[in-house]
Amino acid sequence: MTDRGPIKRLPALLCLLAGLLGAGPTLYAATPYVFSHGFDNASEKAQTPRGGTTRGAPVELDDTVPAAYHDIQAPGLDKRERDARAIRALAGDYRATFEFIETAALAPGIERDARPYRSWATERVFVIADTPTEIELQHIMVMRFVDDEGAISDPMVMKHWRQRWQWQPATIWRYTGDRLWRKAALSDREASARWKQTVYQVDDSLRYEALGRWHYDDGVASWRSERFGRPLPRREASVRDDYDVLTGRHTITHAPHGWLHEQSARKISEADGQPTALAQEIGLVRYRRIGNTDFDPAEAYWPETDAFWAAVRRYWDRTMAVHDRLVIRTTVDDTPLFARLFDAAQTTQTDDPDALADTLAAIIAPYIDSR
Repeated sequence: MTDRGPIKRLPALLCLLAGLLGAGPTLYAATPYVFSHGFDNASEKAQTPRGGTTRGAPVELDDTVPAAYHDIQAPGLDKRERDARAIRALAGDYRATFEFIETAALAPGIERDARPYRSWATERVFVIADTPTEIELQHIMVMRFVDDEGAISDPMVMKHWRQRWQWQPATIWRYTGDRLWRKAALSDREASARWKQTVYQVDDSLRYEALGRWHYDDGVASWRSERFGRPLPRREASVRDDYDVLTGRHTITHAPHGWLHEQSARKISEADGQPTALAQEIGLVRYRRIGNTDFDPAEAYWPETDAFWAAVRRYWDRTMAVHDRLVIRTTVDDTPLFARLFDAAQTTQTDDPDALADTLAAIIAPYIDSR
């Protein structure tokens, strides 16, 4: 692995992850929001969305229906294979739009935060592992920005989040607050005909695990999770410190031209050890297929760094296999783990597994407390 040349990644990508870049070319700050204003106080102005002000390069929507969409509904499939096809069909080239808003305050003295959140990305989703009981998808962002003069920037490439799907898992990690995850055993009945979705941060550390079933009601493929908890996302951690856990349910739904990730959540404070719901929010992430965006930088980046990130995944997998409790720190010496790993992915000169393991142990271990 060597320095990657002209494609820009750091420090601009660190700003991107911090939530400083957000609004896409068709997201306008003045757009009213359905749940924001109008009924409580008709004279009140709509809140300006938070999430950033950058503009992205224009994209062309792909209105073809991929074969993978039709393959989900092929006759004669057993449930596991039909589900697996639905998971594989999440791969592709997308414009992702992220929208969240609080819908109600749930505790006395709490005022609803009416500011909607909006963000965007253009990304390619790869299948990086595929076995009968486990499928893994890697998201790689390729972002191009438009400046005030209308010029389009060079592409910025970043390894984004990862999702691993496991059929009828034996265990699940549950988030309990204060950066602590605990492993729990699942009975055969709990795991039967279900898939566990594990979502990993950009540094491949655990974000959350959720158990759910794929359904095919009315000819629509959708995965519906059970209730689960997770730490504050970056969009919240950067502006809120009054709650500890985001709990809720997720639904992933296939559409002819992409897929939807719907989120319904409550913001739980655990002050004095007493769980209290402060507010509830809804979120909708739309993955819309696009056809004219050049994702060659992603195709170049992933093979060049694959050995490094595979070693990172092995480190985390081993850690999670041998421990039942993990505290994962957000920063060490005021530096987030993703910043150190992104830098190492660019500069590490070896693909030797043992050498990479030593390098990664030195980088990652300070961020973990497994006692």
